[in-house]
Amino acid sequence: MDFLVKKYQPINEELVLFNEEHYLSVIKVHIADLETSKREALFNHLFEFASNDVDLEIDVSEEHNGIWYLQVLVPHVLTLPDVAAKRIGRGKEQLEAHLASQPVQLIQNLLSGEEIYTYVKRYNPNIEVVS
Repeated sequence: MDFLVKKYQPINEELVLFNEEHYLSVIKVHIADLETSKREALFNHLFEFASNDVDLEIDVSEEHNGIWYLQVLVPHVLTLPDVAAKRIGRGKEQLEAHLASQPVQLIQNLLSGEEIYTYVKRYNPNIEVVS
């Protein structure tokens, strides 16, 4: 068994099961137009986000390109794919409401299909796609 190989299982176009640990959906946020102080305020605001349905991780690795990625996660343990999809949906709605209180308008794109795979592969080059 190779512990470097991570499992990647598409559930639908916008949701994957990663390494049998988390269901994952990814939102791409364009921040190029935000000055540093507004980026900091947005980061802090996102960091404060709390939900009973999902966990949120903020990936700022492409900030130099004016992009952040928001990983919306649901633990896999005792969660069926259809339940995870509903929780992800509710979590995204809660996140949208949380962001609505910010004074800035953000351009957001939900990654789907090959985009999610490419994003995940960036951090996990040894991915095994499972159906």
